[in-house]
Amino acid sequence: MKQVEAFSIIHNAVETISKKKNKPIRVAINGIEGTGKTTFAANLVIYLETQNLSAFHISIDGFHFNKKLRYRQGRNSAKGYYEDSYDEVAFVEMVLQRSQGSLPEYIEATHDLKTDDYLNLQPNSIPNDAVLVTDGCYLFKPIFNEYWDLRIYLKTDFDTALERAAQRDKEVLGGYEEAKHKFASRYHLASKRYISAVNPIELADLVFDNTNFNSLVLISAP
Repeated sequence: MKQVEAFSIIHNAVETISKKKNKPIRVAINGIEGTGKTTFAANLVIYLETQNLSAFHISIDGFHFNKKLRYRQGRNSAKGYYEDSYDEVAFVEMVLQRSQGSLPEYIEATHDLKTDDYLNLQPNSIPNDAVLVTDGCYLFKPIFNEYWDLRIYLKTDFDTALERAAQRDKEVLGGYEEAKHKFASRYHLASKRYISAVNPIELADLVFDNTNFNSLVLISAP
């Protein structure tokens, strides 16, 4: 199916959920590094807006710890990447919980990845019928999982994801070969740890095979 067909399925799921709650709907886009989550999430928000929904893309990348904490288990540690990359408590409190308050709002970010500075941003107010879309590699961890209203997993094999990620990040990671090594030895090892610990496909409400951007396959749905 085309991406727009996948978005239509997600839209129908959102509409079903909206009949059962009167607070913003929290949608998670999960998958390994390089599977296309960020682009998928951004395009989904655009699609939902065309359907007259107030949709917001909130990346968990705005909730990193600083380098001192992120690298405390070693600069190349896969275990460290899995355990120490994100301020998970802050994301839960400032997005997943705060968005469900009597006056819904969220904090966009707590950290600037480029400068490595912590931020003190003012909250953004949102309507009760808003849809919050978040993409990330570990969103079905127990600390997050109970809060999502809709869980979507994008499935891509590691070889395809590795090639995509290395091509995408070769400029910032010291070239193609270095980027490929970094993903294979750190980021994808962390994702394998996550898959083993959490089994995200089993937790997902919708699973799409996203190996081919132009031809998604719906693997499972409610």
